[in-house]
Amino acid sequence: MAVRFKRSYHDRKEAVARRRKTIIKVLIILLFFQIFFSLFAGTVRIESVSMEPGMKKGSAMVYSPLVYGFKINALGIQLPEIRSPQRGDLVVFTPPYVEKKTGAFALLNGVVKFLTLGKINLNRITSENWDQSHLIKRVVAVPGDTIRMDNFKVSIKPQGSVYFLSEFEVINKDYDIQINNLPEQWNADMPFSGNMDAVTLGDDDFFVLGDNRMMSSDSTGWGMLSRERLDGMILLKYWPFSQFALYR
Repeated sequence: MAVRFKRSYHDRKEAVARRRKTIIKVLIILLFFQIFFSLFAGTVRIESVSMEPGMKKGSAMVYSPLVYGFKINALGIQLPEIRSPQRGDLVVFTPPYVEKKTGAFALLNGVVKFLTLGKINLNRITSENWDQSHLIKRVVAVPGDTIRMDNFKVSIKPQGSVYFLSEFEVINKDYDIQINNLPEQWNADMPFSGNMDAVTLGDDDFFVLGDNRMMSSDSTGWGMLSRERLDGMILLKYWPFSQFALYR
């Protein structure tokens, strides 16, 4: 018959202490990752074809919230921006029709998205809204610019300028856009035809577009993007590894 020996009070006390230390270490590590990925580098996955041909669906990107400044809501601290958003920047933002998450939930979500290559997003799990909580687009116009569009091609008149120039003459970044033919019987007067009369951006407005102009949810559909909606600037693509790329 087997004999069971009870651990002494001292042994039980040491076991509890070891478990407590392990839990504390795990919490410290988790806190470190939460702070790092929320302040210095976040991750986002491209879930549509809106940024083709340059960025394919399924690509995982790293972005920095610090570039444009970052607000720590829990502490009421606003960190200064390194630089303002510029034309041609690839940006991550919360679209106007989605509630912006903050606090501990946002911190934890940053860690989960990085470790799962962006495949798991807690916003999508906990929300009844199936829209994407974060989008990636290109900044085409900044506050003060006057912008117009013809067949999905953008012309820009910077503040203080007299003439409109094509986006590729104004934007100092290398990128390609993709424009397909409109369906038959679709004319320029119909919605989403790629035409827009001239409009001047306000002090807090940014005009963002997908590089795949006809297959993108962007400013052509829901209007200007306010500065507070910007979550960061894309720094690099880390997945697939074979397509690793740095962005400036």
